[in-house]
Amino acid sequence: MKLIPIGERIVLKQVAKEERTKSGIYLPKSDDKKEGIVVEVGTLKDGSLIPLKKGDKIIYGGYSSEEYEVNGEKLLIIEFKDVLAKVDGQ
Repeated sequence: MKLIPIGERIVLKQVAKEERTKSGIYLPKSDDKKEGIVVEVGTLKDGSLIPLKKGDKIIYGGYSSEEYEVNGEKLLIIEFKDVLAKVDGQ
């Protein structure tokens, strides 16, 4: 099965954040800014594709994501307006 987003939505795989620093200090969980890898993209209102592609790493915010499990993998569906930035490079 494959999730294909309708409208201005993006399907992504959430990236787990490091829970402690290099020196061993544990960090509290923060839901303010989240990271994910784009799996599928929908279309903008004018019919053009959202300016992201599969494999792009993004930072997103907001609280209105939907979580689904497809083929044993947890995926999120978010709205394009919740994308804060695209991470370029490593």
